[in-house]
Amino acid sequence: MKRLVLLLFGDFRISWIRTLLQLVRGHRILVGRRFRLKGRPELADDQSRLTLGTRPYGFATGRDDGILRVRGRLLIRGRVAIGVGSRIEVAPGALMDVGEDSYFSPNVRIIVSSGLTVGRGCAIGWDVQILDDDQHVFRSGDRQRPRSAPISLGDHVWVGSKAMIFKGVEIADGCVIASGAVVTRSVDEPNSLIAGNPASVVRRGIDWD
Repeated sequence: MKRLVLLLFGDFRISWIRTLLQLVRGHRILVGRRFRLKGRPELADDQSRLTLGTRPYGFATGRDDGILRVRGRLLIRGRVAIGVGSRIEVAPGALMDVGEDSYFSPNVRIIVSSGLTVGRGCAIGWDVQILDDDQHVFRSGDRQRPRSAPISLGDHVWVGSKAMIFKGVEIADGCVIASGAVVTRSVDEPNSLIAGNPASVVRRGIDWD
């Protein structure tokens, strides 16, 4: 009952009009009063839910503006929450696939031009940036780097606040990316602690709850 009251009347309350519009269309999506949803996320099954800017989180306030713009595909598997102030763009032809019980803290910045997979039970900290596109073409001599490449986070991955993850990175299950890390290379060893700029494995055999 307390959760329902907060959803309807609290600082992180839903937008009645935007949420009702989703529910009438058969979409189990709760949209916060300062969150904009453009496009149509896909819910994998009847158990899947998506909440946008409706959950209290530490320092955050319900007055932070957020936007989720889906021009490609966003597939939600299970219950997924996106925090207030977040800005996420899924470009035409791109796929963002999010596993059950994963959440994105406030003020994340995500651009998906090619593909982003987030496994089950992942925790994405506040102010995290995930960019699978350089936004520019980079050349060195006769070589030209690809501008975009998919990113993949395995199951149960924790990304600390203000970390940045760039194109082509793949992270194994159970890893932790430390706050402020700049991740430009893949890590294929599960349960690793990844830190630094540029980021590398600094400890192995870790676990987190």
